[in-house]
Amino acid sequence: MSQMYKPLPVEEDAVASRDTSTDHSSDEKFEWRTNKRRTLRSIANSNIAWIIQTAMFSVSVTLFAVTMCSRASENVTKVPTTWSPVNEAIKYEIKHFDLAPIPDGPFVGKGDDVDAMWEWATDGIPDTMVTKSELLKMNMDPTGALEVTDPKTGRHGYRVAIEVFHQLHCLNLLRQANHKAHYAPLGGDTAAEPEDLHGHLDHCIDALRQFVMCQGDTNVFPFRFPFNDGDPWPDYSSPRMCRNFDKIRDWAVEHGVERGVDEPEH
Repeated sequence: MSQMYKPLPVEEDAVASRDTSTDHSSDEKFEWRTNKRRTLRSIANSNIAWIIQTAMFSVSVTLFAVTMCSRASENVTKVPTTWSPVNEAIKYEIKHFDLAPIPDGPFVGKGDDVDAMWEWATDGIPDTMVTKSELLKMNMDPTGALEVTDPKTGRHGYRVAIEVFHQLHCLNLLRQANHKAHYAPLGGDTAAEPEDLHGHLDHCIDALRQFVMCQGDTNVFPFRFPFNDGDPWPDYSSPRMCRNFDKIRDWAVEHGVERGVDEPEH
């Protein structure tokens, strides 16, 4: 007797149920993973944005601090100065003064060698010349100022001297007056009548006094032991910020204007 076989509905339902359950489970896992990736990506993006903002803030603070420090430094170290055509020659350098208790150097004392050094430093330096606009730029009135023509170039302008060489001239006169017995017989300023010499010296002393008080040197110096009887002696060798004299002298020589034939003595 033949038998008919039919699929068992219960088993089909069970298989279908398992397939459906598996599909739902896979979908849920996929969705969970997707959401997790989104959450991690969101957190990562948030962290990156926070890091970028923090870095930008740090850079801004740093730049602000550097700017403020630079401005503060400029306010302390930048020295205001009046305009001069010679300013283009200024070069700064650190120097130590050489001032022993008993001075001894190429500018000290009397004699031909010392005279040659002072001639190099001041007496051999020519005047220069500026235009009317440059004179006005220095807040100087051109009215009555000595007008000259440069014999070499034919340019017209106003004769001017550079102050440092006048100051050195005054110091040289004080040196010569200190050794008047040597220099008066040779002629020159120290051979003038006593009244004239005293007037010249007073002029130089006050010119140097005004310059020293104008500069107001704020460098300091210590006192060291021993010196002769054991007392402390000032140590003047502290470092100072100086203008390179050779540069200024070179500029003055290069821009020197000789005196014209008909130019009055001054």
